[in-house]
Amino acid sequence: MEAQKENILEIKNLHTWFYTGNDIVKSVDGVDICLKRGTTLGIVGESGSGKSVTALSVMGLLTGTRGKIEKGSIYLEGEDIVRINEEKRRKLRGGKISMIFQEPMTSLNPIMTVGKQIVEGIMEHQQISRKEAKKKALEMMKKTGVPRAEHMMKEYPFQLSGGQRQRVMIAMAMVSNPGILIADEPTTALDVTIQAQILDLMNTLKKETESSILFITHDLGVVAEICDDVAVMYCGKVVESGDVRSIFFQPSHPYTKGLLASVPRLGEEIEELESIPGNVPNPRELPKGCKFAPRCALAVDKCREEEPDFFDLGNGHLSRCWQCGGQT
Repeated sequence: MEAQKENILEIKNLHTWFYTGNDIVKSVDGVDICLKRGTTLGIVGESGSGKSVTALSVMGLLTGTRGKIEKGSIYLEGEDIVRINEEKRRKLRGGKISMIFQEPMTSLNPIMTVGKQIVEGIMEHQQISRKEAKKKALEMMKKTGVPRAEHMMKEYPFQLSGGQRQRVMIAMAMVSNPGILIADEPTTALDVTIQAQILDLMNTLKKETESSILFITHDLGVVAEICDDVAVMYCGKVVESGDVRSIFFQPSHPYTKGLLASVPRLGEEIEELESIPGNVPNPRELPKGCKFAPRCALAVDKCREEEPDFFDLGNGHLSRCWQCGGQT
């Protein structure tokens, strides 16, 4: 039996709220997530479920926005990084923990060559000469499969294709061997062939560097391919979590079941895919009780009045649903 892996990242009771005029938008409202060392955790859910805000909270990238971590803790290798100063956070960011964004054109500096951007990142976190940093940057560019890497080092972001830019972003994120890589929808804007190459590359680099990945996506096909564990989010909370096999073959929460039912499958001839009825509620006007109750065919009065806590289904499989707890 394989030994239980330790947690490299623990998010506990995280609340990240945004203040807009007289309104409070509770984007993340009590999230608990654990990322085991050397594994990939997929965070899935519809747009507006709080996936990206969770990632930005971990990275400390809420400065300059109206967002604020109201309460909760984020433990990185046992240290709570919620209240650390900006200087220490800057050293962590890109050093111990890195992030790949959905659209690299908004993350890369348009007036700086990609090679220089990688070199600057290396020198920020490693005490080496510029010559050594250039050599390291070139090695990582080659490792990420950037064609004609030496030539591409001198190019600007707009001169590269979408797939090439994403490879550059991965090179920047991985060059300092971070313990954790956060990937926020990194393949959404790419065609399926390039997407498969990027996913394969991330898997390979994870194994080579023994890093852990927090993979944010709405694509359950991607989750099935590269993730070890899954956390399903809805309205700022995790509603179900467990290993990938439990989530895919024994889903418990009605929302998880709805997401899985809406995925097309090879070999099946159906005229119309299933969909989850209704819409995600307005974050300013969240319903009482279970937030999914207005869209759930199984909801009863208790679901509409009381919000369920997690029920342990065994083997680390948790579900936030009164039905699976047998208490409706």
